[in-house]
Amino acid sequence: MRKNILLIIVVVLLCLGCSDTIEFNNPAFQANREGVTWKADFFAADIDFGKFLFEGRDGIEVLQLIPSDDRRGVYTLGPESESAAIFRDAIGTVFSTANLPDPSITLFPPEGEIVVESLDNSSPMRVTGTFRFTAFSEDGLQSVNFINGVFFRISLDGGLEAIED
Repeated sequence: MRKNILLIIVVVLLCLGCSDTIEFNNPAFQANREGVTWKADFFAADIDFGKFLFEGRDGIEVLQLIPSDDRRGVYTLGPESESAAIFRDAIGTVFSTANLPDPSITLFPPEGEIVVESLDNSSPMRVTGTFRFTAFSEDGLQSVNFINGVFFRISLDGGLEAIED
């Protein structure tokens, strides 16, 4: 009997001691960059010339997603696409899905997608979606990869300008 009570206490303590910490961010702009979580500490959205512009900043790094329209949908990224993903890293290197890789690096072109899942009618409007992409530097010798990206309830504030690549 004593062993049963001790076993129950041990099981209860193990169950209480083991937990997964879940962090909720509302709103959020984050992704897995090269195997490490990249999380924006500033984010906003804008509509310019009939296109969304989503921007997230982590310190001096800037990530911009530019779908070719301002509606819900799936937007393919690549050199032939009107949609683009642009990332400027901490040392100022600009990566874009519009840039082709150097053939010595890879023969596969940049690719990815932006999915605008929902637009709510709050004031200001908030936009939610996902993204993933591989982008290259202008010379095609460096690449950056973002996967499992999400922008969640990003408010449409305006005043953003696209990075020149």
